[in-house]
Amino acid sequence: MHGVSSGGSTSLATIGTILLGNDGQNSAGVPLDSNPGRATLVGWGGMTTIADTIKELKLLSQDQMDPVNGEDVVPGTTTTSLLGILHLWDYLPYKTGTRTLQMAQNTGAANNIGYYMDWYSDMGRNGSLALPVTGGAQGGGYYSVTSGALTALTWKATAFNPTQALGVGKYAIQGVALGNLTNYALVRFSHADFGAFKPGFPVTDQYTTALANANVPKEPLLLNQLQQFTYLSDKLGKPCCPVFNAGPQSTGLNVELCGISADTPQITLNIAKVG
Repeated sequence: MHGVSSGGSTSLATIGTILLGNDGQNSAGVPLDSNPGRATLVGWGGMTTIADTIKELKLLSQDQMDPVNGEDVVPGTTTTSLLGILHLWDYLPYKTGTRTLQMAQNTGAANNIGYYMDWYSDMGRNGSLALPVTGGAQGGGYYSVTSGALTALTWKATAFNPTQALGVGKYAIQGVALGNLTNYALVRFSHADFGAFKPGFPVTDQYTTALANANVPKEPLLLNQLQQFTYLSDKLGKPCCPVFNAGPQSTGLNVELCGISADTPQITLNIAKVG
């Protein structure tokens, strides 16, 4: 998971600023590992503030079937779209160039975020990914922590260390839920076992935000709270639950969040012991 941001526009414009806070990109729209054949784009999308809506969202890449027109989605006619977040699935192996995200918004041209979800087969080496945790897991557990205060459009890492330390062993992350979000966010996880990769996904607040088309869209990835990685495993037919080793003093796991606004989210994490 990596992303870009902009100040927004009511006409189609590039979302081209690399997210602050150590996004991991070397240049906007390029995978974390830009060697040809390493990254496959499996999901992408955009989000704006709940007070605004997405008029048009577009992805341009030299690797596409139609690199001139790209992939262009207009969710409504003129100003009828009610969506503040739009997620799209893809299968686009990276070969060269920049993947450019563009957005047009309906109302105030507020801040926006575009994001890229890449699949790397190397994440599966050394047991760093697991199949959906349906067997072999020692139950599961929900843990709630409060994030540090977010700066808009900037990644913020919060260490995951329960009050009573987890037992030494391997744990699979199944998903997460966030509360106290004004708008939307990206969430991803970092750990020494993951190397440079930071698996994650977009998320909406279904705990503390009023029900509306803007914040509860119909995309199943966003609706499968606390089970996003297991959903991705089923959807993509690939193991997507990140597995990390917890030590006697610390899990070594960080939850990284990036939101459109300056919030202090409540994080609920769902993990299962797998070794």
